[in-house]
Amino acid sequence: MRISLLVLFLLVGCGPRSSTIPMLDGKVDDFEDGNRYNELGYEWESVSGGGETNATIFIEPGGRKPSVYQMTIGGMRPFGSSGDKVSGARVALGNPTGSTDIVVTDVTAYIGLELSMSGTPGSYIVQIGTASVKDFDFYNSYVEVTEEWNVFRIPFSRFAQEGFGKTKSWTGEDVTHIAIYSNIIGPYQLAVDNVTFYSSSELP
Repeated sequence: MRISLLVLFLLVGCGPRSSTIPMLDGKVDDFEDGNRYNELGYEWESVSGGGETNATIFIEPGGRKPSVYQMTIGGMRPFGSSGDKVSGARVALGNPTGSTDIVVTDVTAYIGLELSMSGTPGSYIVQIGTASVKDFDFYNSYVEVTEEWNVFRIPFSRFAQEGFGKTKSWTGEDVTHIAIYSNIIGPYQLAVDNVTFYSSSELP
């Protein structure tokens, strides 16, 4: 009996640990430190997959005034690209279920995500990932970018799953990443600045 209890305690102790990061001021990244790491210490990474799809990211001078730095995403989605041929950038806000340590970010104090963008005109996807979604059908919102800087203030109610996976209700309690993907065909360049969660419905 003692051996069985010891084995049970060891299994419990070796299992994944779970922790939640609170977003104290909502800021994800304003890029003003000139590096790829966001406010929680996670690194932005380029994301591409499928066929001739590619993506590259830079942190470089620029941004929506008075910013000094911006993130620039450059890439390509070839003709015939579908949902699996993604090109863009992603940054973690935690580790998904299945990791040794399950870390998620709680954004329940906020009502939406805000970011500034300019670049090749067309449709882009802003994505929020959560630990509860395990089949990659994360929450997406589509925005129209122009060559001029625009502030996109997107309420959580405008993020929705695509429908190819299991439906999961949005809670805001278990966010694991933010991503920005091109939804246009061909080459593109996108500048991103001042990514933050916001708690007021008033315009900036």
